[in-house]
Amino acid sequence: VASLYFLFKHRINVIEDEVARLRDVLSKDWAARNNSNRLEPEERPDDLDIELKLGSAPVEKEPAAVLNEVPDTAAEQVVVKKADDTAHTDLGWQEPTPGKLDELLTTAARRVKSYFTDGNLFVRVGILVLFFGVAFLLKYAAEHSNIPVEVRYIAAAMGGLFLLAAGWRLRTKNSRYALLLQGAGIGIIFITIFAAYRLQGLIPSAMAFALLAAFSVASASLAVLQNSRALASFGILGGFLAPLLTSSGSGNYVGLFSYYLLLDLAVLGVAWYKSWRPLNLIGFIFTFGVFSLWVGKSYRPEMLPTADPFLLLFFVIYSAIGVLYALRSPLKLRGYVDGTLVFGTPLIASGLQMALVRHTDYGIAMSAAGLGLYYIVLTRFLWQRHGEGLRLLAEAMLAVGVIFLTLAVPYALDGHWTTAIWSFEAAGILWVAIRQERKYLQYFALSLQLGAALLFVASNAGDFGTTPFINPAFMGGVFVALGSLITAWQLYRLNKSDPESPVGKTHLFFYVWGTVWWLVCALLQIEHYVDAQDGAAVILFTVTAYLLMHLSIQRHWQWEPAEITALLLIPTLYLVGGHATALHQHALMMPDLLCWMPAIAASYYILRQLESGKRRAEVFEWLYLAWLAGLTLLFSIELDWRFSYADLELGDAWQGVMPALLPLLVLHGVRRSEWGALGRFGLPLKRKIIVAFGLGLALWSIGTNLTNAGGAAPLPYLPLLNPIDLVHVFYLLFFARCIAEIEDNPALKQQVVMLVGAICFIWINSMLLRSLHHYLDIPYRVESMLHSITAQIAISILWTVLGCLAMLFASRRGLRRLWIVGGSLVGVVLVKMVTIDLGASGTVERIISFLVVGSMLVGLGYFSPIPVKSEGLERDD
Repeated sequence: VASLYFLFKHRINVIEDEVARLRDVLSKDWAARNNSNRLEPEERPDDLDIELKLGSAPVEKEPAAVLNEVPDTAAEQVVVKKADDTAHTDLGWQEPTPGKLDELLTTAARRVKSYFTDGNLFVRVGILVLFFGVAFLLKYAAEHSNIPVEVRYIAAAMGGLFLLAAGWRLRTKNSRYALLLQGAGIGIIFITIFAAYRLQGLIPSAMAFALLAAFSVASASLAVLQNSRALASFGILGGFLAPLLTSSGSGNYVGLFSYYLLLDLAVLGVAWYKSWRPLNLIGFIFTFGVFSLWVGKSYRPEMLPTADPFLLLFFVIYSAIGVLYALRSPLKLRGYVDGTLVFGTPLIASGLQMALVRHTDYGIAMSAAGLGLYYIVLTRFLWQRHGEGLRLLAEAMLAVGVIFLTLAVPYALDGHWTTAIWSFEAAGILWVAIRQERKYLQYFALSLQLGAALLFVASNAGDFGTTPFINPAFMGGVFVALGSLITAWQLYRLNKSDPESPVGKTHLFFYVWGTVWWLVCALLQIEHYVDAQDGAAVILFTVTAYLLMHLSIQRHWQWEPAEITALLLIPTLYLVGGHATALHQHALMMPDLLCWMPAIAASYYILRQLESGKRRAEVFEWLYLAWLAGLTLLFSIELDWRFSYADLELGDAWQGVMPALLPLLVLHGVRRSEWGALGRFGLPLKRKIIVAFGLGLALWSIGTNLTNAGGAAPLPYLPLLNPIDLVHVFYLLFFARCIAEIEDNPALKQQVVMLVGAICFIWINSMLLRSLHHYLDIPYRVESMLHSITAQIAISILWTVLGCLAMLFASRRGLRRLWIVGGSLVGVVLVKMVTIDLGASGTVERIISFLVVGSMLVGLGYFSPIPVKSEGLERDD
């Protein structure tokens, strides 16, 4: 004790003398520097005598401030430039143009005005009156007159021919008047032939239709030769009105539709040469309007074989007219889509067809499939023949074809097609509205889309049927989801091209809306029908992510919300795996295992494809880390669960190391491998994986060391030579190699050293306590170890040994921080000895503890002095 006293006193005196000498040197140096920097007033440079006007008080400027000044002229230039920019901006402002709705109303008013003001108004009105008068006269004469019926009809026909000939003769003198006469003559001839055939039976059907066909061709030819849309419209209008004006209520629908078929062929013939939209619309409205009235009033199921062919022919004619309109439009409008014919024809024809075949088995399904195939074939034909010239029309036809092919499924399964067709028609209407910049139609399409979903919820959302996935609840919900997603895609493209469009800004809402519809409908079916619910959910989320990735990346859609959803597959699989583990203690039970394996492979493939997107490499580094960590965790839990249920008579150490085996193997593989993503992303990805897995193993180490007694049965317990300690040795050796390889990131290296040092310290203490447990029968519990004097004395000696070794090593290498850590540990031991170990007074353990600790501290004071700082630097590695 006396020797220690004199030793420490000598050391303190030396330190005090050294501090006093350093204080004196520093004070003299400080005074010398202040004297050398002071300037007398007469020695002050002129360039320092500068004032900066701030109010009225002059302020001296530092030289650095003078150098950083900006001349006033620069500020003036900035002001002038801003003024010029403002002036330029003001001059470039223009008044906004009128809206599309105002333009449409103005155009419509101008056309109505021109019809009643241009040309001879009395002639136009007179011809219309004459036409209706002839029709009424023929009908009255057929019922009341005593003049032979043949004479009456011949006279009417001759009158029509006279008007036609007069009009043709006057075509070069007064073309407008001549065209009106020709139109009236053609209308009278049409109505005369039809009345003679249908009302009186004066001519056989073959001759009647031959005459009607001849005059249809004649009127079309005259209209084309004279380039007169009005003549064609008058002639066709008279032809369509003829059966309505002379109807006797006989119900001969075959004759009526045969006649209309001839007129429609005439319209088709004109459309072959001219893009006269009013003529097309007249035929479309009359044909499908009259057919709809007949279906609602007179149709019976036994009429299907004779009525359905007419409907199909009408449908083919007007779908072809829609194509011809795009082909024959003026050059500046070439390829323009007539939305009424392109979308109205399949919409009305499909509705009528469904009404005709609703009583037949699978009639609606086969009709929808047939319409879909027709439009797909038509799309292929248009694309092969005309390519980009009719791209808009081909896309429209393709959309219609896909819709009908898709709708064939719920029709076959008695799905609720009204909701489905509303959702898809809303998507189709939106597509046309965006292409033609019709904002009000865009709002209507979005409203219809939401209305279809609400209609489905109100009527069919709970109809799960008796067959999984093939029932109204699922099929109807899927169609609502698909319609919403198609709508979202169109709105996304609109938002990209026109960021100011209020409609385009709703794309994210409809994307989320459609995605939620799809997932909820599928999950409800899984819950209702599928036993392996977690496995089915894994497949559902994986397939959804794959399809969205395929559309965005492989189909070059560049759909950012779809890519984000695909990226969320990894955390989604985490949730499903966690749910399965919480319910069953593991996730890879059969048959779920058959779902997890392809999902794991597909998720990696999805990430690989998404790399070609616009996201930074760091995002994918984290995602690949999450993918590998999830895969390792999933199989580690499975290995631990299967080992625990293997009913093997083994010690708890074997069970304790199961969760750490796969992560260690993965770490060794990652460190050496350059395969796949490891080769593409290199060192940054490897470091993220090693650090993340290292932290995971650190948590395992802490948990295992605190709870596992290390029983190695059937083997005896030996320190270091047992499963837990051997795994720790491999773990620490691996990270020692990793630390040695870190050269470019000192901060990371220091953090890893601290982590490994903490784990090593906890492990060595646990190894000591496990040894006490096995050899001295001290229970391996925290409270037992705290109350055991033997355990406390052993810990004190161990901490002292570790602290002394750390300080000794730090003194030899100049590692100041490590020396401080070791000294702190020794200090903790001293505090512990005073507060805890003294309670075991009179025991052998207390004596040994104090002797050992004291001896080591005495020797340490000589062999391990604290490393000093050198010029403000120190070694921390």
